[in-house]
Amino acid sequence: MITLNHPVVEEVLYQGLDDWVGLTVIQRLVESETAAWWKAHTAPSPQDIKTEALAVCAFLLSHDLMHAGELSNSTDDSGDFLDWPGGPDEILNRINRDWDNLTSLDHFEPCWFRSTPAGITAGQAVEA
Repeated sequence: MITLNHPVVEEVLYQGLDDWVGLTVIQRLVESETAAWWKAHTAPSPQDIKTEALAVCAFLLSHDLMHAGELSNSTDDSGDFLDWPGGPDEILNRINRDWDNLTSLDHFEPCWFRSTPAGITAGQAVEA
C-alpha cells in the first residue's frame, strides 16, 4: 500500500521542492528503492515496476500533492508547465495507456509532475 511514508513518495516530494519530476524518475526510483524487491532477492519485472509506479502516481495525484503535465514550448504561454486536463483517474488512465511512450528514452521526457502547495509542505517535512 502506498502512503506518505513510502520511500519513493518521499523522494519524489523532496525532489519536487526544487524542480519538476519526470515520470521516468519515478519509474527508476521504484525500480531501485522499493523494499519489496530487496526482500524478494529478485529483480522486478517491467510490469511490477509499472504497477508500483502507477500506484505512486495515483497517490500523488489523488492526494493533490502533485499535478501531472508537460512542458510548454509556446512563447505565448506565461508558464512553462501545462497541467493535463482531467481528474486523477483520467490522468492515471492516460499514463497507464501511454506508458511505453511516456517512459521511452527515445525522446525528451513527455510527462512531468509538479508539486502543489500541499506537496511542497509534504516535501519540506521530508527534508526536515
